[in-house]
Amino acid sequence: MSGGSMDYVYRRVEDAFIRECEHPEANALRAAFRAHLELVAKALHDIEWVDSYDWGPGDECAAIRACFATPLADGVLTAAIASAEKERGMLDAAIALARSMQP
Repeated sequence: MSGGSMDYVYRRVEDAFIRECEHPEANALRAAFRAHLELVAKALHDIEWVDSYDWGPGDECAAIRACFATPLADGVLTAAIASAEKERGMLDAAIALARSMQP
């Protein structure tokens, strides 16, 4: 049958989009929430495949556990660090370009 027992709800979760906003804390929260939704979508996918008899009982357990593995505070901190590192990389590149243009 290949999935479908939950009407592919995981796809709607995958399609959920949280827009970036101006406030740095909100951006970190949204990035952490987006990462959590990715884990939830994976768990929903695996549950659906088990419930549709495409996978065996228990094949969904690792994906479900992953949803609870990272507390919110850790997820927000990880997202904030990732955002800062991305910005730092862009800043480093801009500085390198500016230095290369000096006489």
